Amino acid sequence: MNPDVMVWLLASPFLGAIPLYLARGRTQRALAVALPAAYLAIGVLAVAGGRAAFPLQASVFSLPWLDDAGVFPLRLDALSAILLLVVLIVGLLVMAFSTRYMGPDNREHPIHDGEGNHRYYAFLSLFIGSMIGVALAGNLLALFVFWECTTLCSWVLISHHVHQPLSVRAGFKALVMTHLGGVFLVVALAVVFGLTGTFSFAAIGRLAPTPQAIVFLCVLVAASAKSAQVPLFTWLPDAMEAPTPVSAYLHAAAMVKAGVYLMARVILEAGTFPEWTGALMAGLALVTMMVGLVFYFFQDDLKRFLAFSTIAQLGYMMLGLSLFMLGSKTGYVAGVFHLACHSVAKALLFLCVGVMAMRLGVRSISKISGLYARMPIAATCFFIGVLAVTGIPPFSCFWSKLMLVVGIMELKGPAMPLIAVPYYLEIVLGFFWFLKVGQRLLFGEPSEAVLAIEPDSAVAGTGFTNGILVVLAALTVLMPLIVYPLVRAL
Repeated sequence: MNPDVMVWLLASPFLGAIPLYLARGRTQRALAVALPAAYLAIGVLAVAGGRAAFPLQASVFSLPWLDDAGVFPLRLDALSAILLLVVLIVGLLVMAFSTRYMGPDNREHPIHDGEGNHRYYAFLSLFIGSMIGVALAGNLLALFVFWECTTLCSWVLISHHVHQPLSVRAGFKALVMTHLGGVFLVVALAVVFGLTGTFSFAAIGRLAPTPQAIVFLCVLVAASAKSAQVPLFTWLPDAMEAPTPVSAYLHAAAMVKAGVYLMARVILEAGTFPEWTGALMAGLALVTMMVGLVFYFFQDDLKRFLAFSTIAQLGYMMLGLSLFMLGSKTGYVAGVFHLACHSVAKALLFLCVGVMAMRLGVRSISKISGLYARMPIAATCFFIGVLAVTGIPPFSCFWSKLMLVVGIMELKGPAMPLIAVPYYLEIVLGFFWFLKVGQRLLFGEPSEAVLAIEPDSAVAGTGFTNGILVVLAALTVLMPLIVYPLVRAL
């Protein structure tokens, strides 16, 4: 396969943002489905056609006095292909869902005359393009450029409701906290380039112990800010002021996964880090998991509840990656596997909440019950999402969490019980609380808000949104099968 297909894949969402910004009405909605479908088609062609020849490499442009590999080299291998598929699959479904959500029938945030939709669709396309850039980046400099592009896109999209102070404040907070991580990433770039003369990921492995430790710590801070790890996690729950499809993309496929990907790429390319780095990273991941779990119990807003769930699940991914430095390659593979498996489960849950908010006008756990009586498909899909994200077989996260258990069992000495106990605790308590919330929302006597709406059969356009939920529900079973051949190649 011609490696230049990577250049077209990267360019397409940035070019696609132009007609999305200029179009209006029905044309805009049609483009919002057709263009992401084209991005996905190019991405599948690149992954399927290039898999036998991984890694594929291409260069956008080069400045030889900076780096022999080019300033913006692109590379497609198994790790980048996993993130790429997540970004493109979830991106298509979120964009398609938005064509119904961003309209006048949304009782929570009605949009009249397409107000602001041109900005919304354009920046969502740019967000997809930025994440493609993160996945395909062939060195630290290229990754940093697209890393900051995701920060800009998230700021605009979180602040989409510009007339609501909470929305603007949440966007600014996300911008400041995640950009703080970008500052640390710049320091890591400077150290690597200053000592090796290249921006290559592999150059980190050639550094002396002290500068290598500095680079690792800077990269860890950058990844922690992006992936909402303790103590840099507070921007993510506040970002739930964004439109719900944006929340779904943030949590399932975009910015928070970029931090996990950065750590996965650096660990894979550097090849070796001291054991203390693994212990530090594992400790932060376990604390993040426990903090996310504790906050479950105090949430009434469904989106904030799912946000803290994402924080805990990101802790799982970081924990898995940290096990590589503690002697378990299986743990590392499990962390990357969980990135993909979690994506469809969390996208399903968020878009189910989006349907609830559109129809009911509320997303408060205390105000919703008996949802199955009026919205049986959305209720069933939400329950599938609950089972998937908590790791019940045969759904997606069961397989990645099981692999992480194997990785933990490979550890020797006191590390195994010290990691296993909090890990199992989060799994068990998280499952019971998710089950409690799911039972409260879906079953029992319908609440006043549920009784006030018409059943699905009487509401125009419900079939389209329910169809997207059904596709995501199917992907909670299929996604492990889709990405497992790539996971095995790590």
